[in-house]
Amino acid sequence: MTVENKSYECCILGAGPAGVGAALELTRRGTTNILIIDQNTIVGGLARTEKVDGARFDVGPHRFFTKNKEINQLWHDLLKEDFYPVSRLTRIYYNHRYFQYPVKAFDVLKKLGGIESLQVMSSYLLTHLQPKKEALTFEDWVTQKFGRKLYETFFKTYTEKIWGIPCKEIGAEWAAQRIKGLDIREVIKNALITSGQQIKTLVEEFDYPVLGAGQMYEAMCDEAVSKGAELMLGAKVVGFEQKDNRIVSVEVKAPQGQTIKVEAKQFFSSIPMTHFFKMLAPEESARVQQAVDALYYRDHITVNLLVDGKDLFPDQWIYLHSQDVKAARLANYNNFSSRMSGDENKTALSIEYFVFQDDAEWKMSDQELIDLAKQEIEYLKLVKQEQVEKAWVLRETEAYPVYYMGFQPHYDLLKNRANEFKNIMLMGRGGMYKYNNQDHSIISGILAARNYLRLPGSPYDLWEINVDAEYCESSERVSS
Repeated sequence: MTVENKSYECCILGAGPAGVGAALELTRRGTTNILIIDQNTIVGGLARTEKVDGARFDVGPHRFFTKNKEINQLWHDLLKEDFYPVSRLTRIYYNHRYFQYPVKAFDVLKKLGGIESLQVMSSYLLTHLQPKKEALTFEDWVTQKFGRKLYETFFKTYTEKIWGIPCKEIGAEWAAQRIKGLDIREVIKNALITSGQQIKTLVEEFDYPVLGAGQMYEAMCDEAVSKGAELMLGAKVVGFEQKDNRIVSVEVKAPQGQTIKVEAKQFFSSIPMTHFFKMLAPEESARVQQAVDALYYRDHITVNLLVDGKDLFPDQWIYLHSQDVKAARLANYNNFSSRMSGDENKTALSIEYFVFQDDAEWKMSDQELIDLAKQEIEYLKLVKQEQVEKAWVLRETEAYPVYYMGFQPHYDLLKNRANEFKNIMLMGRGGMYKYNNQDHSIISGILAARNYLRLPGSPYDLWEINVDAEYCESSERVSS
């Protein structure tokens, strides 16, 4: 086997938000001897925009929202007029009805009907009259905050679709992080206010690139490449050589099939954490390998549909809380940007399924998945099957790190082991096994670069990013 050898000052593994964030920061600071490697043929990672026959589809819907002024400024500076505000409209589909989200009290009470509304209110009151116990699970946390009826209506089914495990097996820390600040009392108060004042904890607007989420990461990468960084797409990392807590080189299978051995002074990796540890040679201790085997990710299928017709429904996305359909979320990209469908009389939609690779849905053929998606979107009374002109399936592995009860000790062990390496920094959602938003992933890449460059303020603890951050549903939007 012929092996080609390459050497760089910095090697970045993954061209998602974290990877291109690191590349942009390094090149803007004068470090340009960089190689960026990604297994996909376009940049953006889980936030990339796929282009098929003139239509554009994100890998699931992505909105741009941040409380970080630096990231907000970066986004606007990069895309300028191609980055604009979008008035948000999202709904929940439950019991054959569509409810506004964030939830509005009058809307909920009206659509649930008298009996269920009474059950929601009595359940909430009963919960708050009972002595509080320590919330250990997602189910505990949400039930204590909203009452069991509202938990079962607006949280349980959707959350279990996403994660593939019961809510009582998901840690409370995930709920506290992701829906912090969304208080039912504030929601009711907001619904009753007639002064026109808006509760700041409920986000009604976000920003979006005119050509899809991936346009942002393409712009970031283009600038880094223009300053000297090298980009290798369609290439897969298959091994790491380590010695004395240093990464000596990475082995890469290039697009043409040849093997490339890449050496670098510093590595940055957003490769899934479990894959990183499994690819190390010599292999890690049995204790580390046991921790690796104990962590796992949720996989993701997107069925993208190009549909004949426009103005099909007003939402950017809809949460599918009904057990009647297997899909968890539905996005209408025309309501993000009118240019996503490539034709003013067509609509670009995506239907998302969250699975494990041994689930029946993952094992379906592309055509079987397309047929399922068409059936389900017609069942939702949004689109007739015959309106679908074209369809494509996209499968993404290791999309969501799973925060199951008991994962923390294994995670801490791997995090501490990763910190022992002298010349590699793990970053991004997959690399850090953290359910980050786009802005958090970009920040992790930027701060990793600053740590390497030893800039004022470094070293930054990348693991602390997003520890106390509020979820997008419950944060105040930064003005540009």
